[in-house]
Formats: sequence, structure tokens, C-alpha cells
Amino acid sequence: MEKKKETEKKEIKKERKSVRIVDLEGKEALSAFMSNDLYCTTELPEYFDFSGVLEYAARSIGDKTLEQCAADGCNPETLPGVNLNVLTNKDGKYAVRPLTLANPFLYYMLARDICGGKAWKAVQECFKLYGSNRHIRACAIPRVKTAGRKEPFKNATAILNWWNSMEQRSLELSLKYRYMFITDITNCFGQINPEQIADALARKDTPHETSANAALAARIQRYLRTMQKGKNIGIPQGSSLFALIAEIVLGYTDMLLSLQIAEAKKRGTLAENLEYEIIRYVDDYRIFCNDPEALVTISYMLQHLLEEFNFRMNTSKTRTSTDLITDTLKPDKAFYIFNTPIIGKQTYTDEKGIEHTTYAFDFAGFQKHLLFIFEFSKRYPNSGQLVRQLEELSERIEDFINPKSELEKAGCETVAVIGADKEKEEEKRFLWENISAMVAIAVEIAANNLRAAQNALKVASQLLANMRPSESRKKKEIIHLIYEKLKWTHNSAFLQVWMQNITHTTDDWSAGDVYDMPLCRVVAGKPVTLWNNSWLRPGITAKFPQESIVDRDALSKTGQVITFKSKRRYNDPTEE
Repeated sequence: MEKKKETEKKEIKKERKSVRIVDLEGKEALSAFMSNDLYCTTELPEYFDFSGVLEYAARSIGDKTLEQCAADGCNPETLPGVNLNVLTNKDGKYAVRPLTLANPFLYYMLARDICGGKAWKAVQECFKLYGSNRHIRACAIPRVKTAGRKEPFKNATAILNWWNSMEQRSLELSLKYRYMFITDITNCFGQINPEQIADALARKDTPHETSANAALAARIQRYLRTMQKGKNIGIPQGSSLFALIAEIVLGYTDMLLSLQIAEAKKRGTLAENLEYEIIRYVDDYRIFCNDPEALVTISYMLQHLLEEFNFRMNTSKTRTSTDLITDTLKPDKAFYIFNTPIIGKQTYTDEKGIEHTTYAFDFAGFQKHLLFIFEFSKRYPNSGQLVRQLEELSERIEDFINPKSELEKAGCETVAVIGADKEKEEEKRFLWENISAMVAIAVEIAANNLRAAQNALKVASQLLANMRPSESRKKKEIIHLIYEKLKWTHNSAFLQVWMQNITHTTDDWSAGDVYDMPLCRVVAGKPVTLWNNSWLRPGITAKFPQESIVDRDALSKTGQVITFKSKRRYNDPTEE
């Protein structure tokens, strides 16, 4: 009977597109965390791959403890640069967000100790108890694609999960509820107190309190301190493993809120038969109720609870709504839907009987399309819809420049293009508009919208690639101007990574540093230390393959046009 149930579970798992990582077995979870995509959730050029350094860390450490790995008399908590931390900005100025590429050795030890045997069972038990109230749903527990399925683009699984669990679920709940309270936490990851991981795993002040998980909590806290030079506030960002640790704390707050609501019903502060639903995606909360006074009561319960955990509600994003349909949509998405000119889908069959789909735009030209996106970026900087719009334009440029059908190829010029190893003839259409002007607009978007910078620079790189062979000198001048404009943008080191994607074939490092971003130096083959591993015994780091983070074969095939590992189409709901 038990075997039958296990078989049924496996079959259900196969049918799903993705599963919560806490529903996997410990070994499966560890394997997922040690994959390149979960280790680094920030999109990077396709020639970066951290699998080699992660595999080396796992092999060289095995079951050794942190103390067994540390060199005699060395305390890694006192050392700078153990992680590779990069400050990025949200507005091109002072609104910063730190992103972390964790030390591979510490990352492995942390993942191993969380996913191992009894520890993983304890984590799973906690999440089972955190989610025991059907009226409160945590939607951001990291998910992984099921076997045989591939993500269409970076973080597609997480984005689709948000779309389904937050937006679509909120729209569904508008049938049942009249009021919605919306809020989020300011600087959530930066305000998490690692000491509270112990309370969360112990399920302190709940009927399920336990002391059995104290050792696991202590190990997690130790690794976090070691990664952050002994700092005991905040946790790193940029990995699904850290997202899971955040969910341990936030899931515990869900549990405490559930208990407080139940107690309020017993006391009569809330009606015993009160219906409500709370959905949370990381630090983004939506509370639904038909009783406006009860909604206010629950919202203040949440505020007081968050204060106990050193969290603050973002007052600029906190409000109560009676227009659930409109306010369920993010403001940038609502504006985009209600104000963007129509994009029409057209399907036709060519002379060979092959069906093609094209997209017709109301914009008369590419520059007007790009200017609309530029104005949108000023109204809704760093928004998801900005990324989507840039990808729409990118697809439009690609479809124009490299026509697929014989009908589309009519009127194309045949030009000689220098390939990787020989000259070849290829049919290509050239844009009639001012490419220099359009590149300038795209670069301005990149400079002020770091979240969408790679998408804006991809458009710029496509436009540059469309310049005629006779304009090679002008093209080189424009690339130099892009470099000069963006290189010294404050708190935007990741801009350098994407700029190098455009310039790496012509960069001249002989006169000094072209880029000071450490990842760029690895690409250029220049000496750099990404992670301070001086605290480890020499035998462990003797053959550390730092250079392997750059796939040289992929780099050699990468020209000046930015491409992503998986191509996305803008009619995919996961991009919402």
C-alpha cells in the first residue's frame, strides 16, 4: 500500500511543470541548490556558468565541517571578501540592492547541512506546519522544474509561480471578497535577523514548539555570519538557497499570525465565522475580507507582528482597496494594458505551405516604438512590464532584420558578412531609421533601469549589428560612446558585465583595465580573486577552477549581439 502511494506521488510530480523544493527528497533538493540556475538567480551573459566551482567545492569538502576545513588559527568571520557582493541600483542613483555570488565552499556546506537527513526532514516539517492554515498561503517557496522540463528563460518558473499564485489567484478572489489590503516589507532580506532562524525552526510560542532543531539553526547562523564578515543582521540575496532561509522566517510569521487571528476569534475581537484569505509572495502581502473593520484589525495584527521581527511595512505601497480587479494588477502592467498601442497577431501560409505568425504594430517605425518605451520607463522604472516591452521590440527588430519567409525576404540586400572562419553571403534587411539615435535612447533606458539594462542593451546591440559593413568605423565610435557613458555609472557593476558582452571582441586591455568588475576580469583572462578563500586549508583550494566560470567555447561563439540562454516570446504569460 505504501509503495503504491509513493508511486502515485511520483506520477503526480511528473505531471507538474514545477514542484516546491521542500517537497523533494533531501538529495534531490541538494542537487537542485547546487545547480547553476539556483545558485545564481541573477541573469548573466550566457557564457557564465558556476557549475564547475560548485562541483569542485562539493568534491573537495565532502562531509568535512567548517572547523575541519579552516586553516589553523583562521576565523573566516573576520575576513573581507569571502562572498562576491555587488551593489546594484534601482533608479540609476541611490536606491541600491546588494546581490551576492556566495562563496562556493560555504554555499555548499550551508546547502549540504540544510538538505542532509534529519535536518531536511525538520525543514519539511516546519513548512508543513507553517502552511497548515488554509486561509494563509505562502507562494514564494522556491520551486524547481520537474525532470525533462526546461525553463523557457531565466527565472521563468518563479515568474510563472507569481503570476498564478498572486495575480491570478487575486483576480479569482475578487468573486468572493469586496475588500483587499495590500502591503509589502521595506528591505526585507536586509532586515532579517539570523537569530530569529532559531525561533522559527523551534516554532517558538506555538503548540508545535520544539528544541530538536537548535543545532541546525546554529549551523545556518554560523554560515551566514561567516559569509558576511561576522555581521548578524540581514541575509544575502541572489540565490534560491537564501530565499528558502528567508521563507523559514517569514513562514513562521505566517504561523504566528494564524494563531493570533484564531485567538482573536475566541475573544470575540473577530467574528468566529469570519472568512478571510491571506496570500504572501516573499514580502508582498494581500489580505482579503468582506468585513472592512475586520480587515483593518488583521492588518494591524500583521503590522505589530512584523515589528517584532524588525520588519517595517512600506507605507508608500500600503493601502486598502475596493477595486480588486484594477489593484490586483501591478500599476505598470495596468498602464501598459490600458495605454499601449495595439499589437496585432497575423498568421499566413507561404508558397511551401508553411504557416508563419507575425506581429503588426501601430507604431510607424522602430524609433517611435523605442520612444514610447523610454517614456514608459520614466513612469515605471525597473518594472516587469518594461522588460516585456523591450523584449517585444527586440523580437520585432529580429523579425525584420532576419526575415524567415520568402515573402518577407523580398527586397532584402545580399551582403558579404565575415563569419567565424570564412566569408559567407547572407540576405539581410537594413533599417532605414537613424541607428545612432535609437542606440542613444536604448542606452539611456539601460542607464536608469538596471533591472532591464540587459534587455535595453540587447536592443542596442541588435541595432548596432544592423549597421552596414561600410559603417564599421562609426559603429566602433558608437560602442566607445556607450562604454564611456555607462562604465562609471554608480552602483551598477552588472552593467559592465553586459557591456562586455558587446565589446569583448574588441577590448584592448594592454593599456590598463577596461572593466574593473571582477567577473569581467575573469572573462578577459586577467588576474582577480572572486572569493577570499585564504581561510581554507591549502589542500582544499589547490586546484580551485575559478576560470571555469567562463565557458570559453560559448564565449568564442558570442559576437557583439547580446543573447540570452533561452529565448523568450512576449506572449508568454510568465512574463507578466
